[in-house]
Amino acid sequence: MTLRIKVLLIALTASASGCTSTAPIYVEPSAPIVIRPETTVLTLESLRASERQRLRVFLNKASRGRRDALHLLISGSSRLSAEAVHQARQMGIDAYNIHLLDQQDAGAVRIEAIVYHARPPVCPSYPGSLLDDKSFEHPLGCSTRRNLAVMVNDPRDLLDNKAVKPSDGDRAAIPVATYRTFATGKSD
Repeated sequence: MTLRIKVLLIALTASASGCTSTAPIYVEPSAPIVIRPETTVLTLESLRASERQRLRVFLNKASRGRRDALHLLISGSSRLSAEAVHQARQMGIDAYNIHLLDQQDAGAVRIEAIVYHARPPVCPSYPGSLLDDKSFEHPLGCSTRRNLAVMVNDPRDLLDNKAVKPSDGDRAAIPVATYRTFATGKSD
């Protein structure tokens, strides 16, 4: 964390080389984004018409209008689980947000609905003009972190995104190499 702040200070110093002030800049450490899951559970014995309606009401309440942010863990009877998945898909819940666990031949189905909430940091207000030296005493980027935490669909992506696999830089360097050969007119 302190390395990032030092690099930021070096970058700010390099970009502000025309400024006359030589006062040291102190940057407070950034406040973390807290992520908490909100879990609700529904158990169904069958999926008759009344139970299907109960499932739909449960999913609507659990999602709070954000069906794209709803994650389902379904366990129990394989037949009832398949029907619950079908109902969830009909309501617009994406297949990658539905996970089947501990499937059995008979019994009830347990549906766990999880919605992750990001609690962004509280940013201090700026007391005056942004052009004076004191404006840098506030945490830099706090409003950006706050806006990101509010906008992101699945706050777990702020911690670790498993959808994006790490790779080496060779593939990313291909467009740069192509541009350089195009700009100079040389080919390999």
